[in-house]
Amino acid sequence: MKILPVAAAALLALSMSSGVYAAKPLAKAAPAARNWLLTTSRTAEGAIVVGNPAAKVKLVEYLSLTCPHCAALARDAMSPLKRDYLARGIASLEVRHAVRDGYDFVASLLLRCEPRALYLDSIEALFATQQDWMTKGASAASAPDFESRSDDEKMALVAKAAGFDAFFMKRGMTPKVYASCMADAAGKDQLTKMAGNSWQRDAIPGTPLILVNGKRQENVHEWADLEPLIKAALR
Repeated sequence: MKILPVAAAALLALSMSSGVYAAKPLAKAAPAARNWLLTTSRTAEGAIVVGNPAAKVKLVEYLSLTCPHCAALARDAMSPLKRDYLARGIASLEVRHAVRDGYDFVASLLLRCEPRALYLDSIEALFATQQDWMTKGASAASAPDFESRSDDEKMALVAKAAGFDAFFMKRGMTPKVYASCMADAAGKDQLTKMAGNSWQRDAIPGTPLILVNGKRQENVHEWADLEPLIKAALR
């Protein structure tokens, strides 16, 4: 009876040496596709660029967060643009804030203080609720002595009335970062210059305005207008 374990061990050794029990090498998993939406940078003028820096198609959008036509384009085009072109590294998108009014200014300022990975999603969310927060923000003007307040005080009142504090804090912005952003003189300066460059230096006719590889496309109002331009640039 005692020889059985020995025999079994010998048989196992023989089987392993003959390859019967040899483990097959594991197939290497295919590398995960890179999500280029997580790649961002800033231009010298402060515009945020999302996507592959070496993308064949470089898009620029001049937008205003209070522009209804920009909101309509975002609702129609942002999702397929992100999914089919930006995430895959085929195109990149640079956003230039062509600020039009105080509501636009404070929303843009806070938006640019968020982590860049949230940037385009937050633009979509702000456009989706544009009419609501603009109406609420306008109510700030009814505050006592609103017109006699400083610009920073007016901006804080508008932001609070519009619900920007709750909006950005729900998206992870801490009260400390929110307060720091609202007081960021350099950020305000950069945003003011970007708006000035858009309207004066670049003389844009209005928003939204799209550039495809540096060429103006002034009649882009929906995804059906934009996608053919991207496809043509990829040829």
